[in-house]
Amino acid sequence: MKSALEEVSALRRAFRATLKQFGARVESDLDHLEAAVQKVAGKKGELSVEQAHSARDLVTLVRTLKVKPEKGRRRDLKRIEEVLEDSLDLVQKWGPDEKAAAPKGSLETKAKPQ
Repeated sequence: MKSALEEVSALRRAFRATLKQFGARVESDLDHLEAAVQKVAGKKGELSVEQAHSARDLVTLVRTLKVKPEKGRRRDLKRIEEVLEDSLDLVQKWGPDEKAAAPKGSLETKAKPQ
């Protein structure tokens, strides 16, 4: 039984470490997204048509996100991750002046299956 308890403790540590790393990666990507949007927000009258459209799409993406945090479901985390990936893709289309380098290990640098 002692071995089983040790394994459960190891599982808990692995879960917590993974959750902590996932949270840090998502926070980093949110910081990147926020910085890119703030940079463009100052150019209100100077936005290209494409930037204006993608900004509108970004707002729509975030507003239509439906999650129930009180339930703590894995699918809600996946939905947040997907919205963040799509949002970062939109920001990348704004051009080299408005995008910062994606943080190492970010969702944006992960290969997306086509």
